[in-house]
This record gives sequence, C-alpha cells and structure tokens, in this order.
Amino acid sequence: MSARMHPGSARAIATIRALRAIRKLSAQNLAAQITAAGYPISRTVLSNYENGRKDALPLDFVIVAAEVLGTTLSDLMDGVAKCPACSGTPPEGFTCNTCTASGSEVRP
Repeated sequence: MSARMHPGSARAIATIRALRAIRKLSAQNLAAQITAAGYPISRTVLSNYENGRKDALPLDFVIVAAEVLGTTLSDLMDGVAKCPACSGTPPEGFTCNTCTASGSEVRP
C-alpha cells in the first residue's frame, strides 16, 4: 500500500481485495462487474488501486464496488469483509468452505 494513500482509502481497498478473494473473482471480472454497474474501470486501474499505485479512491468507485460485492459502504470503510456463504460466522465447530472462517468475521 502506498504510504501516501489515506488510511480510509487503504482500508477500503484492502477490504475490496479481501472480498474479491473470498468470492474468487479475478481483477478483470470485478472490473467488468463494476463497469456494468455504472462505474467504468479497467482491470489495470483496479490493480493500481489494489497495489497502492494510486493515492486515493474515488467515492463513486467505492460505492459501486460495495454494491457489486454485496456489502455496505460502511463495512468497506470499517474493513469488514464478510463471506457471502457464512457472513463470517459459521456454526460453532464448523469451518466455512468458502472463506475458511471458523466463527469470526474475515478481516482483510
């Protein structure tokens, strides 16, 4: 992450990256979904955000990414990446096959 990136932006993009991994989405696939939802973005730009080569995230991008990833803007900004299968809380004694959580939220 870039040292120049605002901590809120760094937390949001780390959560986006974690949710992308949980959902097994490639950067290309997520970029295509975000574009289809109304915010044109290329895989290269998404990768630049994820790798800290951009100093800030546009608010419109963060809003649309949250919608596409099925989470809230608040959860993205708070760094909460919940699994779509178990919401980060599988039953006691079980491990989620999607995110491998064992009863707590997945944190980026």
